[in-house]
Amino acid sequence: MHSISTKVRWIVAILSLNLITIIMVDIWLNVDQKYDAKVINIAGKQRMLSQRTVLELHRLLVDEKGAFVKLQAARAEFDRNFRKLRTEASEYRGSSNEEITKTLNDVHAVWKQMGGLIDRYLQGDHNLADLKTIYDNGDRTLILMDKAVTQYEGYMIEKRMMAYRIQIFLAVISFGVILYMARTTLQIQHNFDHFLNHTKAISGKEEIIGKSDNELEIACAHIEYFLHNVEEALQSATDAVEKSEAAAAHLIGSAPETEALLEQNEDVMIQVSEELHQTSRRLKKLKSNLQKANNLRNS
Repeated sequence: MHSISTKVRWIVAILSLNLITIIMVDIWLNVDQKYDAKVINIAGKQRMLSQRTVLELHRLLVDEKGAFVKLQAARAEFDRNFRKLRTEASEYRGSSNEEITKTLNDVHAVWKQMGGLIDRYLQGDHNLADLKTIYDNGDRTLILMDKAVTQYEGYMIEKRMMAYRIQIFLAVISFGVILYMARTTLQIQHNFDHFLNHTKAISGKEEIIGKSDNELEIACAHIEYFLHNVEEALQSATDAVEKSEAAAAHLIGSAPETEALLEQNEDVMIQVSEELHQTSRRLKKLKSNLQKANNLRNS
């Protein structure tokens, strides 16, 4: 059976660990949400850029001014964003799984084919079949990026649910520990009431005049009162030993045969005196511990 102090240490340790874990999960969620928002934003922008690339190519066909620059800018931005999503060392890679990686690989294959056809078209090879393939790849890129965004959202929701389940699990444990702590507190209160009744019993006084309602102070007062009685008894025993020694010296002179009996009586008195001294020291130590506990409680 564990002591109350051991139970209290376990309660404090478990509650502290749970609290630290819950805080760490909250911090992780807050940081992760920032990255997730960036990932969703970039992935959503990729859908727009795939269609903008096709649109600017179509404007280039009708000789619209500035279409070539806008086309190349859209392609360059798509490539930059795509590297952020696919590069192993990128900070955004933590928000992906195998399904998302496979979808991005499919996007890369379609986009690479589309880019090669666009470059060939810009070099003067105006093949209508290539142009149709570019338009089709633009639609496929849009569909695949749409799929990737959905997968990102599902993966992020899954991470949130896992974190929430951990928090709920820790909250249930904390609630159980709090109930156990309440039970232990009641046990401590019961034991302390029992101890307080003992201090009243050994002091012989039901109430100590002038003391507060603090149970520790009341227990200290009863022990102090009993300690005072013990010290008086100790002094009385010391005086009795001194008187016994004086009487023994007188009797030994008049009746030598009583020497052994008096020596035995003197040993008994000395033993009683030693036991009273030890009792006094123990009570003083107990009083000191109770006063320290009371100071800790008040602080």
